[in-house]
Amino acid sequence: MAAYKPLASLPLSEVKKLHLNELAEPLSQDSPASFVMTDFTRRSPRLIDSGTSVDQAIEIMQKVHVKSKLVVNEHLTLIGIVNLSDLLSRKVLMVASQKGVQRQDITVDDIMVKVDELHAVRYQKVLTSKIGDLLVTMQALGELHLLVIDNDKQIRGVISAVDIGRALHIPHNVNVTAHSFRDVFNVLHEHSELN
Repeated sequence: MAAYKPLASLPLSEVKKLHLNELAEPLSQDSPASFVMTDFTRRSPRLIDSGTSVDQAIEIMQKVHVKSKLVVNEHLTLIGIVNLSDLLSRKVLMVASQKGVQRQDITVDDIMVKVDELHAVRYQKVLTSKIGDLLVTMQALGELHLLVIDNDKQIRGVISAVDIGRALHIPHNVNVTAHSFRDVFNVLHEHSELN
């Protein structure tokens, strides 16, 4: 910290007025889609190890105020995405029951949405699309997240329905879709939840 020095500060007793940018319009469904994308060339992705326990993951995510994290294995390869809402739901107990283990033995790997169940859109398409296009896409796919890939098929970013809802001040109404017959069977027969 020796390379840094404190900035001169001023008391705010005489300052009461906010400088508001009246030209900045609030985001809407017609705003550029890139405005709600987390771009990994500007911000590091939020990662969590697949072996992290559910309780550790909850603590980490609540401490840094994030709703989802990309799940990686020991080689830092993307293997899924995990949502705080899933970690806090009864899904954890259902998975523990299905596996015949205690709740504390469940890891992020057990709860995450696997990467092969996710979809991606091309970065160039995001640059020419609107937020409304993203919402319609996510609703059609029944997914809360879209990965964004560049021309080299590397993951460039992620778009979250929760982030869109927060930015537009609307609920994120995306009904999660069953990806396989097994998902449908589990919901009907074992009263489990979809990822």
